[in-house]
Amino acid sequence: MSVILKCDSISKAFPGVQALDNVQFELCRGEIHALCGENGAGKSTLIKIITGIYQKDSGNISFNGKNIHYKSAQECRGAGIALIPQEIQLAETLTVAENILMTNYPLKRGIVSWKEMYKKTGELQKRLGRTALSFRPDETVKNLNMGQKQLVEIMKAISMDVKIIAFDEPTSSLSEEETESMFALVKQLTVEGVSIIYVSHRLAEIFRICDRVSVFKDGKYVGTRDTGAVTPRDIITMMVGRDIKLYERTEQKETGEAVLEVKNLKWKNKVKNLSFTLNKGEILGMFGIVGSGRTEMARALFGIEAKEDGEVYIRGQQVNIKSPEDAVKLGMGFVTEDRRSEGLSLVAGVAENVTLPFFRKFLRAGILNFRKEHAEVQRFIDLLNIKTPSLETKTENLSGGNQQKIVIAKWIGADSSIFIFDEPTRGIDVGAKSEIYRLMDELSRKGNSIIMISSELPEIQTMSDRLLVFKDGEIVKEFTDVFALGEEQILEYAIRS
Repeated sequence: MSVILKCDSISKAFPGVQALDNVQFELCRGEIHALCGENGAGKSTLIKIITGIYQKDSGNISFNGKNIHYKSAQECRGAGIALIPQEIQLAETLTVAENILMTNYPLKRGIVSWKEMYKKTGELQKRLGRTALSFRPDETVKNLNMGQKQLVEIMKAISMDVKIIAFDEPTSSLSEEETESMFALVKQLTVEGVSIIYVSHRLAEIFRICDRVSVFKDGKYVGTRDTGAVTPRDIITMMVGRDIKLYERTEQKETGEAVLEVKNLKWKNKVKNLSFTLNKGEILGMFGIVGSGRTEMARALFGIEAKEDGEVYIRGQQVNIKSPEDAVKLGMGFVTEDRRSEGLSLVAGVAENVTLPFFRKFLRAGILNFRKEHAEVQRFIDLLNIKTPSLETKTENLSGGNQQKIVIAKWIGADSSIFIFDEPTRGIDVGAKSEIYRLMDELSRKGNSIIMISSELPEIQTMSDRLLVFKDGEIVKEFTDVFALGEEQILEYAIRS
């Protein structure tokens, strides 16, 4: 295959961080080429440089044999290179069709033709398959869930005649069924001559659909391999520079009495009469396809959304949670699936983010005692192995895994005893995953209780003491012996008609 894109000696630095150090990358026509590495390895930085979002400090990029230096994502997309970002970047108040065709509205005598706009959007939805038909072209984007928003991003990219599409963690918010549709679409795009850059922490995906994989570590290029010539363990060793031991739980632990009881919880027809209990020291897994009601349940329970009906009891006492502040006072913490927009203040430093829910404990006469605050934050940095140049480093400059640890540290510091983890390892690397799993297990063994919402079946099976399967806003099955289950048994209840 001929080369369509080539990067030579690319370097990029941010304050306190050398993100890329003299790296290289080569993409052939019609291939699916994976970028792999731990969080902070430089993968996302490289594709943002390739797609015009960041400007390189040095090095050369050639596209179709010509040196390029695009100064914006719009300019780059117009030239034929598009990015499907991990963090959704849509106009929330506009419709699906308006977002997809934003730079190319169909006009009739100088006026936007809504009929033509909806027609084009509908054709793109059919091209993506059944999962993309779960929402209308005139639906407002803010009403969509994470998986649906990601599909809109994909349609936005393929609506233009692009030659290269870079996918950054494309399946992190998708169900098993939606992921299958994504794979079929990606394969079809390559048949049509499109070249794919595929960034993912999910090695099974990489070995299933990618032709080659390039590995990065600490901002440096390690090497490129044909996926048919190596094993996942080989790639992990290249990523971390050592043979990493993946975290495993080998036994199901005993749990205590109920600490949380939910009765007949309802919210906007997305949560229908949900009733369940959470026990002391338990990790209660919740599985379902995107839109099944898991996240909506968590947001209603935590007071982010106002429940329409239902009762909540904590340690036997009925409580009325009207806001997240109420939930926090009752000892609850929520690790949201969208950490960048809901879990963190990206422009604030590490210390500010960690102590956000409990900074008042460091106030004396209205003045913040920075010495005591920073000592407490340093304790969490050491406890959770958070990698940061300093306590003042902006969280936007840290890797996804370290950002996730900061969110968890925030709720541990707030003395939470009931944790909601919504997609706890979304978009983080295999090493950080093991650390998050170990931390969750330790929290539960110390008597804390955890609701874990996840779309990853191996994660559900590894971590859950008990499992609830969601479908269409309802709990359709409870499993008590999760270790003995096969993936097909769980998935059957999540998708059966």
